[in-house]
Amino acid sequence: MHPTPRSLTVLEDGGLHRISPSIPRTPSALNDPVILQAVREALLERLDPALLDPVSPASQRDPEVLRVLRGLIGAQIEQGYGPLRGLPQDEAALLQLFQEALGWGPAQPYLDDERIQEVKIIGDLIMVQEEGSDFTLVPERFASPRQALDRALILAARLNVPLSRARPQDTLPLAHGTRVHVSIPPCTPEESALICIRRGRRNPWGLDEILNRGACDANVGGLLRLLARAGCSFIIAGETGSGKTALLEALINTWPGEPHVITIEDNTQEIAVRHRAWTRELVQTALEPGAFGRAAREVLRQTPSLVAPGETRAEEAGAILAVAVSGHAVMTTIHARSAQRAVMRFADCAAMPGAYIYAGRREHALEDACDNFHALVHVEKSGGQRYINEILLLNGVEERDGRLRPRTLRLAWAEVGENGIFWQSAASADGDRLLWAGGQQTPAPLARRLQMLQNRDRVRVIASSRALIADALKRAEIAIRAGGSEQALAILRRAWAERRDERLAAAAQRALEIDLATAARYTTIAREIAERARAAMHARDWQAARSAYDEASNNLALYAAYTPAGGWPSLLAQLERAEAHEAAAISAVQRATHAVVQGHSRDAVALLSQFEASNLSATSAISLLSARRAALAQLCAAGEISADALIPVDAALQSYAEAAHA
Repeated sequence: MHPTPRSLTVLEDGGLHRISPSIPRTPSALNDPVILQAVREALLERLDPALLDPVSPASQRDPEVLRVLRGLIGAQIEQGYGPLRGLPQDEAALLQLFQEALGWGPAQPYLDDERIQEVKIIGDLIMVQEEGSDFTLVPERFASPRQALDRALILAARLNVPLSRARPQDTLPLAHGTRVHVSIPPCTPEESALICIRRGRRNPWGLDEILNRGACDANVGGLLRLLARAGCSFIIAGETGSGKTALLEALINTWPGEPHVITIEDNTQEIAVRHRAWTRELVQTALEPGAFGRAAREVLRQTPSLVAPGETRAEEAGAILAVAVSGHAVMTTIHARSAQRAVMRFADCAAMPGAYIYAGRREHALEDACDNFHALVHVEKSGGQRYINEILLLNGVEERDGRLRPRTLRLAWAEVGENGIFWQSAASADGDRLLWAGGQQTPAPLARRLQMLQNRDRVRVIASSRALIADALKRAEIAIRAGGSEQALAILRRAWAERRDERLAAAAQRALEIDLATAARYTTIAREIAERARAAMHARDWQAARSAYDEASNNLALYAAYTPAGGWPSLLAQLERAEAHEAAAISAVQRATHAVVQGHSRDAVALLSQFEASNLSATSAISLLSARRAALAQLCAAGEISADALIPVDAALQSYAEAAHA
């Protein structure tokens, strides 16, 4: 006995500006299963699979469909047999055959219309949403709900997505950012499906595309550009279809320079990036529930400039937050009713059971989120118009009503009236600065980002001032030829203060060669400094090594008088690598300590495995070994490893203790 079919509920309503005209039908051929099967097989065999996507451009697909079908009909006419030999060859009839055999039947004209943003098939009904409008029910419909269901199953099979009664809902990944979400029985009435096809963007969007569609005004656009230039981390919130991913993409493509961007998407390809150094990571959480969080954790080892997990929905927020805490710029989207609620819901997700580091630690997650994300953006959709509703700046947390709450500063907001949408803002972007209209102050986390932006701009100006270096070299050379060693050094020192160019050091060496007494004095001092630096590097005392290097490099005459083995630049490169490694180790120890507190000892061991105590300063080495021991001890107590694993760690800790008392 079949269960009673459940009714399908239509939630949206509205109207189209214009309904696409239907194509004349050829009833006999359209209803002949032999003809339809022959057409289907021919097109599947001869067409590029990309042309069979539901929203593949008709301008590219239709000529190929006509070429294949006319060629096949002509061949069967010559042979004198075949099911297609009697078919008309006019364009309308053949395209109608394609729609019925392999296309999406009565929904295909709407899928071909690029003004239609989404097509929704509910059983045999078709709803469409045109850009700038709400959904409307169109007069065309499938002959039976089974026709739409069959098309969804064929598409899923072609994309190797196992859609079945055991797994009745999934998102099918298509090109150009198109998202197809399918629900089949038992989630829907028998022999029917709910199919939502949302058109993607064929070309990557930037903020200009957001502005051109009226989603914000020029001042709000300028604020977003400044935040992107400063490398800020964003959480973008809103309801389904409000334009979250479009804004995310636009901000990514506004990022300055040539960043390495990593995007993480769950079985969709919605985000398109203009930057050349782009890594697109696709996961399927339906097959591997923890895949999204795992991909986010792996980012910690890939040193990207910007990480963009397309959507935060659950416990993967813990791993995403860990990426932000590690210093990477992060932007993601989340479903939330307001900007303020966005970061609170993000913290809720980060503290869910099974989350990386923050499971059960909601307040810690909220603190870290409010310290490491800089901007919250809420987007809305009203009457088909998508717009930026509010931008808040984060400035840590505060306690209210006995609970921690985000401390925010309102930067910009929309006011919706009878005459349209207007935006108000509390500040404006002026170059690399925020100018506040009232007495507000830029939140400290953002102020640091803006200061770093100004410093980067200064470095770029200096790096481009090659004329200054060339002029100094020219004038110093004239002084050297005239025997003016001190004069030449004075000229070179001024240029050296602006830019540490090795050509200036080489010129300073030539200036010292004509004053041997001065050269000998500087050489003695510089050799002693180099020995101190080398000894400090050997002892892994990076602070002492940095102090010695700075002493030499701040004085051009010392820097030029003596060259240590490999040269000063080589010494600096070794020192910077060591300092960066030390900083990464300290960060890993902090995260591992949190992981152990939450009982995630294997995560802690994995975090620490990339570091060796012998490459760190004594203090950091002891911290690393202590954190490693705590994680191993937890695993040992759980019976997962032998106590023998603690022996080398204890021995290393004992060695450091003895060295400290020696």
